[in-house]
Amino acid sequence: MAKQGEIDYLKNIGDAGVRHAINKPFSDPDCDRFLIEFGLVLSLLPPPPARLLDLGCGTGWTSVLFARRGYDVVGVDISSDMIEHAGRNPDARGLANLRFQVSDYEDLRFAEEFDCAVFFDALHHAVDEKLAVERTYAALKPGGACVASEPGKGHQDAESSREAVKKWNVTEKDMHPDKIIALARAAGFREFKVYPHLFDMSQVVAQSFDSNAVPAFDPAEKPSLKARVKERLVPLPKESPALRRMRYSETISALVYMLASVGNTGVVRMIK
Repeated sequence: MAKQGEIDYLKNIGDAGVRHAINKPFSDPDCDRFLIEFGLVLSLLPPPPARLLDLGCGTGWTSVLFARRGYDVVGVDISSDMIEHAGRNPDARGLANLRFQVSDYEDLRFAEEFDCAVFFDALHHAVDEKLAVERTYAALKPGGACVASEPGKGHQDAESSREAVKKWNVTEKDMHPDKIIALARAAGFREFKVYPHLFDMSQVVAQSFDSNAVPAFDPAEKPSLKARVKERLVPLPKESPALRRMRYSETISALVYMLASVGNTGVVRMIK
């Protein structure tokens, strides 16, 4: 059963896997992605002080950061092993505004207790994602916000996902914004906004911009996105004007495509 695979995950992945899990995000090759996405999630939450429910918190690194930001945090995970390691995290010690508990987020019993809730790379592991979203809705106060940062379309068919399912008996699903919003609307959420994954956008920018050569714009001029891209696209050595125009066009196209594809992958903010 997939839930049992999630519960036993740390028992099954070996000592090296456990060390990786308890030292996230810094132990992970995607550390930069995690931290950039965490910053985006943080920016979409109501400011502290506020009560925050961290759903599927794993070994607790996101919960610790939320608590250090000033939120009153409850981190929940279905795995008692994960919660045990979360409680041992030296960064969590001394944080009176942080507690962890073993709980299946599909079986939460909170009722209008939280100002905000977060699925950070966690909802795609749900066996019954509809129930998980419904329970989260019930846990939020009226007007409360839920933010979900999840992998988009194609995740469940990725080689790494198929291997994890086969090897560890865990759940790996596509969890794109269109799907999340449909679940949230059925649960009763009333407002929705979708934001592109900032890490993905940063990669497009990094390929084309030289951060040391950003021109100074007069704020009153409010230059367009096209104008800023065109000015910041630094010429390559011996680059012809035609090639520079092509790079400019490709950069604009990539950014526009990314913004237009947020239904396939992105961060969702929902309001109760």
